[in-house]
Amino acid sequence: MFWSGDKLKENLESLVTTEDGTTNGISVDCAAISLTIGDEVYITPSDPDNSKDTGVKKKLTAEKSQFVIPKGQFAFLLTSEIISVPANAMALISFKASYKFKGLINVSGFHVDPGWKGRLTFSVYNAGPLDITIERGDPFALIWFANLDRDSSPEFRKSGTNPPKSLDSKLISNMSGEVFSPVKLKSEIESLKKEMLTLESKIITRYSTVVFAIFIAILGFGLRNYIFSGINDITGMNIFPQTSEAPSQLHQNSSGE
Repeated sequence: MFWSGDKLKENLESLVTTEDGTTNGISVDCAAISLTIGDEVYITPSDPDNSKDTGVKKKLTAEKSQFVIPKGQFAFLLTSEIISVPANAMALISFKASYKFKGLINVSGFHVDPGWKGRLTFSVYNAGPLDITIERGDPFALIWFANLDRDSSPEFRKSGTNPPKSLDSKLISNMSGEVFSPVKLKSEIESLKKEMLTLESKIITRYSTVVFAIFIAILGFGLRNYIFSGINDITGMNIFPQTSEAPSQLHQNSSGE
């Protein structure tokens, strides 16, 4: 059975707190608790020159609190809240609708085990048509709590004495390479099409020149002179100098016979 908003409010301090151990700024949204963006984020590399400041773990501060998840890229988001799930309960998580409508997808899972204590790391993917801008402290997810039929025994609890306070370097190393998203592939295909059209144009131009030269060579001397004369008349330039003598006559004159 899911916990009501009233029960969440009554037990809020034992479920979700800030880093200083208080519930200041934490809000209950109907039958769920809002989760906000923490102070660290990682976004996969999106362009060769890194103009969008991706590919490195970023520390968000009051002065630099905004970041952008480019379309077609993954990101790791860390909550600012510390979550504590009782042994007799489990939790379910989901994004707020406003981010779902933008195309942001949670690909890291949808539940939190009994006994878990610490911040939550979300792995997300921007499947939308536009880049998504988010800011530290923005409420972006919701967490629901539900009863189990009994307390979970120690072997079925998520235990750990060192709750995560930052993004795990192992997670980041697994996502440090460039992501060939549909957006990236589309750009590469368009670039390849342009290169092919340019190459095709060059081939056609050279092929046409060769064909024209062969065609002129096949024509008789008189007809060739006639065509050259017509081209000179149209252009008003002496592109093809003309002679009234056939090649055999020119050869005889030059030899003195």
